Amino acid sequence: MSIMKRFSIYVWTIILIVVEQLTKIAVLTNIKSQSITIIRGILKFSYCENRGVAFSLGSGHILLFIILNVIMLCGLVFFYEKNRDNIVGMQKVFYTMVLAGGSSNLIDRITKGYVIDFIDINEVFSFAIFNVADILLVIGICGFCIMMILKGMKK
Repeated sequence: MSIMKRFSIYVWTIILIVVEQLTKIAVLTNIKSQSITIIRGILKFSYCENRGVAFSLGSGHILLFIILNVIMLCGLVFFYEKNRDNIVGMQKVFYTMVLAGGSSNLIDRITKGYVIDFIDINEVFSFAIFNVADILLVIGICGFCIMMILKGMKK
C-alpha cells in the first residue's frame, strides 16, 4: 500500500479541520458582535460560545469534555488502524468526517475553553446553534451507522 493511500484519511482530516477552523476565524472576524442574515427567515450566522457539548449540555465541565473527546478520537484512530483493510469507500469518508469534526471542536475547547457555534436556523426550527464540525460529526456518525445497518441486513 502506498504511503499516500495509507495516510489519505489523515490528510483529508487535516484539510477539513483547516477549513472548519477558517469558518470560525471568519465568524470571529466578521460577526462576533452581530448576526448576519444569509437567507431571510431561514438561516443566519450568529456568534455563540458553547461551553458544553451538544445543545450546550454540561456547561462548565470543559476538562471532562476534553478528556472524553481525546479518548474518543484515540479510539477511532486505533479502531481504524486495526481494521484499515476492511474500511473502504464511503466508510473512509465517514471516518474522516468524524475525526475532523471531533478534532476541530477539541481544538476550540483546548485553545479557547469553548466551542464556537454560528449556524443559526432557529427561525425555521427550534434548534441549537451549531458549526461545520457538528455537521461533519452528524453526517459521519449517521452515515457510518446506516452503512453498518445495511451491511448487517445483507448477512
